[in-house]
Amino acid sequence: MVDCRVEYLNHASLLVHVGRTRLLFDPWLEGSAFSGGWGLRYDNPHALERAATATHLWISHWHSDHLHAPTLAKLAGLNPSMRVLANVSENFSMVERLAAFGFNDVVRFGEREPTRLGDGLVATRYPTAGIDNMLHLATPTGALLNYNDCNLPLRALRRFMAKLGPVDLLFTNYNHAGKLFDRDDDATRKDRLWENLLAAVDAVAPRHIVPFASSHYYRTEASRPQNSSMLSFDDLRARSAEDARFVVLDVGQAARFGSGAPVVEPAAAGVAPNACELHDYGARVPWDELIEGAEARCRAVHARFWRLTRWLPPLHVRVTDYDRVLRLRAGRPPEVAPVGTPPDIATHSRALFDWLARRFGDDTFIAGAHFTIESPDTRAIEAWALVTLLDASHLDPRHLAGYVLGGTGRRFLWNRREEAAATLLGWRFKAGQMRL
Repeated sequence: MVDCRVEYLNHASLLVHVGRTRLLFDPWLEGSAFSGGWGLRYDNPHALERAATATHLWISHWHSDHLHAPTLAKLAGLNPSMRVLANVSENFSMVERLAAFGFNDVVRFGEREPTRLGDGLVATRYPTAGIDNMLHLATPTGALLNYNDCNLPLRALRRFMAKLGPVDLLFTNYNHAGKLFDRDDDATRKDRLWENLLAAVDAVAPRHIVPFASSHYYRTEASRPQNSSMLSFDDLRARSAEDARFVVLDVGQAARFGSGAPVVEPAAAGVAPNACELHDYGARVPWDELIEGAEARCRAVHARFWRLTRWLPPLHVRVTDYDRVLRLRAGRPPEVAPVGTPPDIATHSRALFDWLARRFGDDTFIAGAHFTIESPDTRAIEAWALVTLLDASHLDPRHLAGYVLGGTGRRFLWNRREEAAATLLGWRFKAGQMRL
């Protein structure tokens, strides 16, 4: 069994001790994420101090509950010399972004390239199709897998495990993390979350599981009702009571793993639930500016998806602070729909502008759950979510064609072979939903 100590600082942030090496994951330790769409359920006043003791830092992906700019700026001020493993792929690089926070030792961390960290610890990053990544840590006494927010079909996950071999300790998320398109009740949603967690756990078959990366709440008026369908730590303990593999840690707690049973250490004094606040969008975006941003994105989507956009249905968006319904169509200027047109979704002009006019605004809008669903037919919003997410991640047809033509691009595609094969075989293309 792997010999290590794990501190749960908050949400997706863990500090893993192996010998003298202390590897920090994804520190979101204060404030909000996804442009105010998410808040932290718990306040851990000791988290930043503990995070600053890290020797190494790894950020799994771009989402702001993982790459959290205010936290990283403070962390760089406290310990600028920690070694930062910056993900580099054909479709993006984190090097410049992480160096800009003030870290002095930022190194390129390529896909599927084993990297030695010290104390016999070897880290290998395995990317998924878009921007997510999982991290395999081989130690002298065993292996750890930070699965984080990865959303692989089970067929792909099993293929990975056949390659990686036994895993002693699995870190994985368990709650929903974005706008829900279903209309199920809270109990049904919780049951499905637990079933999805167990399915992923069974595919990995670890000796122990630490559930994490799910200590958030939704702050928008549009999506606050989703909070009651999220699994709590108490839910996890009750559901895993007969399964000795689970080690459920509260925020601020730590656990030691070794040859015997895991030993859980209590949290320091002061860790407490946060008050659930409501997000304020502030002043509305000027209408002409909103239309200009939306038109540019509609034209860009059409250009990158070519004739495939003929099958993309129009999306009707009720802009709540203007009380107008805006019709979006790929390749065409947005237009105000006639009075009485039923909308597909409703949102504030600021949220709509951030979705269409900002890089990775797609993830912010959908994961941050900045809209209400107005129609029982969700095909239009699901289609637009998928297309704009692929566009933002540079996985649209135009970029894919470029990858095929270049050596590094073909390597980029080959590195995603397990997921690509399982996705095509299972025909699982829905954005923001579990694909097990």
